[in-house]
Amino acid sequence: MNGYILLSHGSKVKASNDASREVLEKLRANIENIELAFLELAEPDFEDAVKKLKAAGVSAVTVLPLFLAPGKHVREDVPHLASTCSQKYDIKIEVLDHIGANSAYVKMIEDILLSK
Repeated sequence: MNGYILLSHGSKVKASNDASREVLEKLRANIENIELAFLELAEPDFEDAVKKLKAAGVSAVTVLPLFLAPGKHVREDVPHLASTCSQKYDIKIEVLDHIGANSAYVKMIEDILLSK
């Protein structure tokens, strides 16, 4: 069974984290076994999300980093977390390209700008 993690940076600002939680709840209408994790400054963290999915019977996790650019978190921190948790919990973890690298994201920005 597959599971999914939306990985956000996390913020000291509650409203920012709540916005990510709202996206999660909307996605749960059509996607089972999906969790939100924060890299820092908020909970749940990545490992907690992996543990929750593992407990639900998930054997493979796909992670979507909700980052616009390939900074240090995307290039180093996320792959390290995925590798560590994969080994620790004996679960396959695939990290997708960060959302900013997705052509659908670029198209969405284009659509928003040109609809004005």
